[in-house]
Amino acid sequence: MIATVFRSQVILAVGAHPDDIELGCGGTLCNASKMGKKVVAVFLTKGERSGNPDDRVKESKEAFSLFDIKDVFFGDFADTEVPNSRKAMDFLESFYEKYKPDTVLTHSVNDFHQDHRQVGWLSLAALRTVPKILAYESPRVNSTFAPTYFVDISETIGLKWEALKCHLSQCQKRYLTYESMINLASFRGSQAGISAAEAFEVIRYVEKRPLNKGL
Repeated sequence: MIATVFRSQVILAVGAHPDDIELGCGGTLCNASKMGKKVVAVFLTKGERSGNPDDRVKESKEAFSLFDIKDVFFGDFADTEVPNSRKAMDFLESFYEKYKPDTVLTHSVNDFHQDHRQVGWLSLAALRTVPKILAYESPRVNSTFAPTYFVDISETIGLKWEALKCHLSQCQKRYLTYESMINLASFRGSQAGISAAEAFEVIRYVEKRPLNKGL
């Protein structure tokens, strides 16, 4: 399945660390924001194991500002130790209660990083009633990551790169280079027959019948 953006009005994107969401679905969220959709980004940690947490929070907020997304939130869970706990569930559920998203984008559970896997499982449990749940790609996904949903980011890949450049504290990481970003987008695009794409595993995808007030 190929799309330019989801048929949704409110999209909740969930990540473990600052930069996870930008890497996995930044182009998709930029598409959505430009079309007037409500986008909310939630990170469970501040990424303190890879840099100063204040810097990392600032970098992500700057990145999302390029997409005109202002609702960006950060939890206080420990980096590399995201728990399978009632507190973590309540944290995510609070955003469902406040924003009532109809699409959730989150980590794949098919990932080598323990925080990514945990956030994926937490999202599936805490946000289980959301009609559309899709799992995005991180640099740590394993060979069982099997995307079947692709979003065309041909027109927003430039802004995605500008957003990734905001993460100055992480600039030494190979996966945050332009070559890594463009090569992956091109590869996923070739799978979908377009120039550039972001790829997702479909966990659930329900298109609800529009209400007809005449019936």
